[in-house]
Amino acid sequence: MLTLLLDWLASRPFIPHGHCYLWQPGLVGLHALSDGLITLAYGLIAAALLYFVWQRQDVPFRPIFLLFAGFIAACGLTHGLSIWTLWFPTYWVSGLVKASTALISLSTALTLIPMIPLALVLPSPTRLEQLNQALQAEIEERKQVEASLRAAEREVRQLNQELEDRVQRRTAQLEAAKQRIEELLAQEQQDRLTLQAAKDDLQIIAERLNLALDAAQMGSWDWHLDQPTLFWSPQTERILGLLPNSAPHTLEQWADQVHPDDLPRVSAAIEHSIAACTEFREEYRVKWPDGRWHWVSAYGRVVTVVGGESHRMAGVIQDITERKHADLALQASETRFRAVFEQAAVGMARLSPEGHWIQVNQKLCEMLGYAPTDLLNQHFSAITFEADHRQDDHYYSQLITGEQSYCQFEKRYLHRDGHPLWTLVTASVESEASAGISAFIAIIEDIEERKAARDELLRRAEELLTANLMLARTTALLERRNSELDQFAYVTSHDLKAPLRAISNLAEWIGEDLNGQIPEENQRQLALLRSRVQRMESLINGLLEYSQVGRRERQLTQVDVGQLVHGVIDSLAPPEGFQVIVADDMPTVYTHQTALGQVFANLINNAIKHHHREQGTVRVSWQRQGDAIEFAVADDGPGIASQYHGKIFTIFQTLKARDNFESTGIGLSVVKKIVESENGRIWLTSEVGQGTTFYFTWPYTQAPVDKPPQPTEENI
Repeated sequence: MLTLLLDWLASRPFIPHGHCYLWQPGLVGLHALSDGLITLAYGLIAAALLYFVWQRQDVPFRPIFLLFAGFIAACGLTHGLSIWTLWFPTYWVSGLVKASTALISLSTALTLIPMIPLALVLPSPTRLEQLNQALQAEIEERKQVEASLRAAEREVRQLNQELEDRVQRRTAQLEAAKQRIEELLAQEQQDRLTLQAAKDDLQIIAERLNLALDAAQMGSWDWHLDQPTLFWSPQTERILGLLPNSAPHTLEQWADQVHPDDLPRVSAAIEHSIAACTEFREEYRVKWPDGRWHWVSAYGRVVTVVGGESHRMAGVIQDITERKHADLALQASETRFRAVFEQAAVGMARLSPEGHWIQVNQKLCEMLGYAPTDLLNQHFSAITFEADHRQDDHYYSQLITGEQSYCQFEKRYLHRDGHPLWTLVTASVESEASAGISAFIAIIEDIEERKAARDELLRRAEELLTANLMLARTTALLERRNSELDQFAYVTSHDLKAPLRAISNLAEWIGEDLNGQIPEENQRQLALLRSRVQRMESLINGLLEYSQVGRRERQLTQVDVGQLVHGVIDSLAPPEGFQVIVADDMPTVYTHQTALGQVFANLINNAIKHHHREQGTVRVSWQRQGDAIEFAVADDGPGIASQYHGKIFTIFQTLKARDNFESTGIGLSVVKKIVESENGRIWLTSEVGQGTTFYFTWPYTQAPVDKPPQPTEENI
């Protein structure tokens, strides 16, 4: 059995592909060199992809890179086998490699399509550039804050120095007055110590407050409710887009900067805080002088109350533009995700790290026949087909341990009515840097029809393979029988012609030996005998030619039909009274020159031979008919009655008695068979006394066909 399989995969009964190129060294070398370079290029591409994936373990979508590497390597192997089959006809091996390439390419396409949505959500270079610019802006802002901090430190040092100078002057004054008010010395000393302690505490508090505000990027503000002006620290001015130490600030100036949509809400909150002596906390938008809107967070409280009424408010303010934009972007992203999740054309779900359904969309419920309440908080294994539990545990273990962050596999879920449903599951990990895996996201597609189609395709492939095997055996048998038939035809024609030649020679010898002694009637009978022998030999030649039409190997060459027809006319040597007119613009085609010449020879000779006069005209013309040429051979002979139009192409059919007109009745049958072997057709138009026109179509091929000459098996 193994020997038969190896013989089947080996060269028999095929011929090497080099025969297709007629073993021309230049052509064979061109194809071998081209396929070799393609094989080398495909191999280098596949190796480069594998090296890239091996070196970059963090590259996303590793499976698609591996599939592409396998697909390219298989394509290269296919071209490599094309070189091998130039000399060794292992076409079954080549076909199996091509089938493997087809399966790998199909798997690559099916794997690539679901990955497109995941690839589209990857950050683009433009987005990364925007984030980089935002980071640079934040760094510049921090540098400005550090510069402001250093300026504030210098101001504190200056104030401290001024305070020290004042203390020194005060000390000098006290020392000068020491002699005058000795009794107050102890009290002055105590006051001095108390003042120093208060100064130290105030300095520490001021430093801590400044450090805290600077670290939090906050500014301070102070508002005496009975005065029209507000105090804003330099950081507050920067947060509101103003230059530090700018002109005195008023409540109207602040109100002009607040967004019109936010001003009523913020003003009401301030009034409520003043009236109830409660804390004030709001987020709102302010307009910078350059026209941009910034989000700020303000906090304040009443710090001075006189007679039950608020007299002073103080607080802090912070720029929260980036955080607010991030929150708004997150909300928009969550809204988009929710819309995509609910309206997706495939089933989608989120599962807890333990494997319980925590969110499902309507498409998944419709696919499995469950309501959302039936699935939520249930473990996914509860509706998994029992035979697929081990597979699910394998992929779940890989995801939960971090071996893979993405996997795709086929599995069966149990529909609500109990029948298993084939699906394609694409699972990925949803994780947070600090908390680890927070959930799993699953995309579930119904592949029942795809699965059935795949099974049907495999079944059809097996049937096709069986049919190909049977066809190969039948083809081999037919080739062997055709070869036997050819041999039988040649042997039979030789064996039949030998006695005929002997009879013809005997008739001639009798006529020569008895010259002048044979009665006229016997001479007529001897002549009739010789004509019968010649007719029989012509009949045998016609039958042999008829049997070989469509089965002989012919070479496709460039044929100038005009020159071909003129050559046929010269070989026929028409009588002087006959004129054969050929159209001047006859086409040039790539075809079987001998076959086309035989058709023209039979038709022109038939027109001359069956003409009822010793002179006549035969016209050869053509016209284009789509992908074919329609040739016409018209004569001005006696014509053919309509009732015989369908019979004249039948073998052995003649319209005249063979004793009156010598004809085998095979010529037009041979013409019909040649034309039909070229996928053409032949017909005629004729009326008695109006001449006859034979029409036939022939393939119109203007370029050489890139295949070797092949025998056509018309009789198979």
